[in-house]
Amino acid sequence: MKASDIRLSYTDPMTGQAPRSTRYRETQYTDLDGVVLVVRHAHRSRSPLWSAEPYMGHLDSSATAIWTQYLKGEPGGGIIFAHVRRRDLLEQIARAVGTEEWTRGRDAWMRLPRDRWWSGRRFRVVRRAPRQWWALPTDPSRDGERGPWTSEQAALDAIDPNLNSPRGGTT
Repeated sequence: MKASDIRLSYTDPMTGQAPRSTRYRETQYTDLDGVVLVVRHAHRSRSPLWSAEPYMGHLDSSATAIWTQYLKGEPGGGIIFAHVRRRDLLEQIARAVGTEEWTRGRDAWMRLPRDRWWSGRRFRVVRRAPRQWWALPTDPSRDGERGPWTSEQAALDAIDPNLNSPRGGTT
């Protein structure tokens, strides 16, 4: 994988909405290998640090303690990244995806308990290749992947025909 293959989006793929406040803080999202990473950068701060960590909004409250224990035992930090420059952060992420450490971190992340009352989308639609759109489950323990479809709208229609756009409603 190359850093140029990583596409950052201002739209949260788990809820389909943009972050509420972007004042002094930039928040973007990317979906890599089934893990949604949240990329953050604080504007006008003394720290020029860019960071990326897994999306945590849909986890059970006990998952944070489990994830912290996992990170203590992993020498490389699992799937958490930080760098001074955005370009270097993306290169760091691209080098990590597909490695043994990434696979262990992703598998540990997927085993964390999800909040059963979370009201986000049940699936998020991602593009993996030209004319290949897939629906990835937000809770992999409950659902399997669906697809491929020829367009994003076809995928959304197959998941829930009542959705009018990629940003509307929950599935």
